[in-house]
Amino acid sequence: MKHPVLGVLLLVALIVGSFLFLNLFTRHGAEYPVPNLVGESLEDAEGLVKNLRLRLEVSDSTYIITKRPGEILDQQPRAGEMVKKGRRIILSINALSPQLVVVPNLVGETIRQALIVLEQAGLAVGRLSFTPDIAINNVLAQNFNGLPIAPGDSIPKGSSLDLVLGNGFSGAVTAMPEILGFTLAEARNALAAVSMNVGRVTFDETVKDLSDSLTAKVYSTSPRYTGHDNLPLGARADLWLTLNASRIAASAITRQDEPRPADEARDTSPEEEEENEDLEFDQ
Repeated sequence: MKHPVLGVLLLVALIVGSFLFLNLFTRHGAEYPVPNLVGESLEDAEGLVKNLRLRLEVSDSTYIITKRPGEILDQQPRAGEMVKKGRRIILSINALSPQLVVVPNLVGETIRQALIVLEQAGLAVGRLSFTPDIAINNVLAQNFNGLPIAPGDSIPKGSSLDLVLGNGFSGAVTAMPEILGFTLAEARNALAAVSMNVGRVTFDETVKDLSDSLTAKVYSTSPRYTGHDNLPLGARADLWLTLNASRIAASAITRQDEPRPADEARDTSPEEEEENEDLEFDQ
């Protein structure tokens, strides 16, 4: 009786061992979806990837005022992509402390010259407002976070300065520029150069994260480009952006076929200006 029992035990052990080996073999190459780490702190991100034994590596950092220090801004591979255990995840985070730059003196400069100076200083243009003054489109005052700021002060690199400009005394007007195919930053500068503001910003379904929003391009605007001077200084332009190059090209073709009426003015004034609203991502 001992030999038959021993044979059964060996058979059972063989079956169990085969099952365990097969399970280990089939899971060896298994892939798992990458969790979404954008918006998390590094500490929280470590907890999210612990079970998958994913390795986190910070490749670079930038500073965005509206984000928390150390917050994850971007990740590669992106959330939802399938990876094996042990895969390295490259992260871009918001800097723990901002790089400071010196505020230039923009008072007395034209808006176009002010844009050049701001770019050289590592700063951006914010909201433009206008007041009656003979120095049309010249900077009369510069503000940061709603308060006057003096030349020589230090603020975080990438910050925006709001500018007060003169609008003359005779109801000066401007024209909507052609900005199809521009990034948001390029569109903002192009609008400011003709004394206009960015209004509502909408990204389509191709824009998934902050990184996408920085490279997305304008495919539609309101008001649209007409080539006519019919907008008040400080008027807002709403923008729609995409990563789909075909969508941008189609919009350009459609625009070429559309009539351009001379009375396509948009009833928007600087006094009605609200804060720029980026619907999906802070810029």
